[in-house]
Amino acid sequence: MEQKRMIEILMQEALEIIIMFSRDGSILKYNKAAGEELGYGERLYGINIAEVLRKEFEIESDVAVVMECLKSRKETAVYRSNGTCFGARIHIEYDSEADIYFLFALDMEVNREMANEVSRIKAVASQAMEVKNEFVANITHELRTPVNGIRGHVENLKDTYLTTEQRRTLHIIEHCCSNMSSIINNILDFSKLQSGKFELENRKFDLREMMENIVSANLATVNEKGLKLTLNVEESVPQVMIGDELRLTQILNNLLSNAVKFTSAGFIRIEVAVTLRFSDEIELFFMVVDSGIGISKEEQDRLFQSFSQVDTSITRRYGGTGLGLTISKELVELMNGKIYLQSEKGRGSNFSFSIRLHTVEMTDDRAEYKKEVKQFLGQYSEEMQYKQVEEYYRFGSEENKNELASRMEKLVLCIELGSWEKAEFWAGELSKLLKRAGTDVKRAALKLEMAVRKEDYDKSMMLHEDLKRLLLEKTGEMDYGF
Repeated sequence: MEQKRMIEILMQEALEIIIMFSRDGSILKYNKAAGEELGYGERLYGINIAEVLRKEFEIESDVAVVMECLKSRKETAVYRSNGTCFGARIHIEYDSEADIYFLFALDMEVNREMANEVSRIKAVASQAMEVKNEFVANITHELRTPVNGIRGHVENLKDTYLTTEQRRTLHIIEHCCSNMSSIINNILDFSKLQSGKFELENRKFDLREMMENIVSANLATVNEKGLKLTLNVEESVPQVMIGDELRLTQILNNLLSNAVKFTSAGFIRIEVAVTLRFSDEIELFFMVVDSGIGISKEEQDRLFQSFSQVDTSITRRYGGTGLGLTISKELVELMNGKIYLQSEKGRGSNFSFSIRLHTVEMTDDRAEYKKEVKQFLGQYSEEMQYKQVEEYYRFGSEENKNELASRMEKLVLCIELGSWEKAEFWAGELSKLLKRAGTDVKRAALKLEMAVRKEDYDKSMMLHEDLKRLLLEKTGEMDYGF
């Protein structure tokens, strides 16, 4: 019943003329457009279809014969109540069970007007897109100029005598400039991708060298957070490839930097493998696995949407525009590939993607590099990966104690050097590793974090000793910092 009602609503709201009539030509039902276009209004009931299709019935009066002829036709004349007619595109349907016919007709003039309107709207939209792209290009250029100017002055100031506080301020300014440059580049790339004007380059590049450069670029942050980073490029992966090295680097840098950003303790693993070969064309599969905060099933649907974060606190805490993964997805698809995500809240994430590239003859031997990288092959199974993440946060486990010792040492060092921003970071990391500890331990860690935030040296060192004493009582002998 509901379905019939829905069909009735759709029929009445349709722009084209719809008429239902019997085998003898009597009109049984029609939609609003038919009554208005033909000028009959409600008087169309009882009118014979021969009145509407007069020209077709001039020679033949049998409805079935006329309808059979019209089935092979696309156009005919449709007559109004006042005797005038118009050319219409038509379609005939016959319901054999009900023994009724349906006539669908659309005024060709209206059709032309609609086509012209669609063309006009497309032209306006295209012009608006051009204006938007020009505006984005100009504004990003204008934004780059002051950002580069600030960065240049920071570099000059770093060569002068500065206090610890001044150096810390310059470091913050430099970090802000880098973030700003990244945002500008993302907006420009996003604009090009949306307008369909983004073009990939095809040049020779050394894939293993590219991977090494990507790891090196992120290694400082990885080491700063005390994470374990492993890389494996399978031996079957060719040395020299043809493709867009810059954009492939952009995708991997985005995935790797996200992995580092959202992983407090544990590991990050990068895998590269061959999945398909077609003559000189090859499909490569990349995988970036981390033991970070993870993403719930509900949140994963929004992750690749423009300007979207899994929740608003992510932006406040970690920064970013929400464009990085959207751009990565678009770039992967431009390289004839797909991007995938496997993740669970609190159990890390596995971002992977496939792309198509072309191969060339290997020009030099990198067997030594392959051997060096191969040692990471098979180091982590998926089961082991999840088990290890659990162990990092299980209070009192060997992994947990080792991570605590490492972070306590870094925290004390930062406090001693007066690097309060980094000290606050490590105090926060300690609290995460102690989230499954007892209330007394968690309270001691929170007090320490508050003292660090206030940049109180004496109280921070005293609370550090209190926390260390508590940890030794709970977990046994362990070197928790200085």
